[in-house]
Amino acid sequence: MAFHIRLKELREQQNLTIRKLSEKAGVSYSVLNAIENGRTLPSKDVALALAIALRLEDRNALIDLVKNPSEG
Repeated sequence: MAFHIRLKELREQQNLTIRKLSEKAGVSYSVLNAIENGRTLPSKDVALALAIALRLEDRNALIDLVKNPSEG
């Protein structure tokens, strides 16, 4: 699965807006919007910040989508 698709699923499951997730993760709205719309991939640090903000137990599963985008 592509990073941006998984990120959107996780965000929507928690009833978060892009703006609210950007605030929680410390990532600008415009960057997060570009990530979620598939225009760019986040760095590993940004992916980790998003995983923490989403309170994911398996943070590596999300980070792996950045390291191996062709597998999505």
